[in-house]
Amino acid sequence: MKSDHTQLFLQVFNDTARYHHRYEVFRDFVTMAGLAIQNTFLKSESIEQEYLSIVKRYEGPDVIQMSHLLALVVQGLEVEHRDLLGNLYMQLDFGSQHIGQFFTPYDVSRMMAKMLMTDSGSELEQRGYIRLSEPACGAGGMAIAFAEAMLEQGLNPQRQLWVSCIDLDPVAAMMCYIQLSLLGIPAEVIIGNALSMQTTRTLYTPMYYLDYWALKGQVVE
Repeated sequence: MKSDHTQLFLQVFNDTARYHHRYEVFRDFVTMAGLAIQNTFLKSESIEQEYLSIVKRYEGPDVIQMSHLLALVVQGLEVEHRDLLGNLYMQLDFGSQHIGQFFTPYDVSRMMAKMLMTDSGSELEQRGYIRLSEPACGAGGMAIAFAEAMLEQGLNPQRQLWVSCIDLDPVAAMMCYIQLSLLGIPAEVIIGNALSMQTTRTLYTPMYYLDYWALKGQVVE
């Protein structure tokens, strides 16, 4: 069953830039949104140029539609606090069409997160925060579920959780980055191979900068 925000997103998305393949539009939307969030803090000219190189593929009204899509993601995460983009990706059948991806259903991620929480108390007591590593992170569903499990225990994932995610697919990694950013979760999201550890890009969510996580030593450990 589709939620209201999912249904609205699909309606707007299917009416956006119909002159491009649906996967290309979704990929470009996710990439532009991720770059815009990242460059709020980095102020990088190269990131700005990367963003503009994508924008120029679209007509003005469709660029506005992209902003509307991001607003729907923001609103949806505020209401539902779940893997909204991953769910959309699978509903649009992009995983099976491209590289055989299948994102873990959110209810399964929630169950796993609650099990992991039972083993995290000692680390929280020693460090003051929990470290969560998520290889092949997809759109970040497991990290979102773990943050939700922390909230249910009266903990604050914005201050007591550090997440390190990696995925080979740039689109999946950007989805993860967007969702963790909008949910205020401190994290690094790496585009790369979790087995060989060959990486092409590392993105830090806004909370990394706002709460000075670079000073806490979690990145270099």
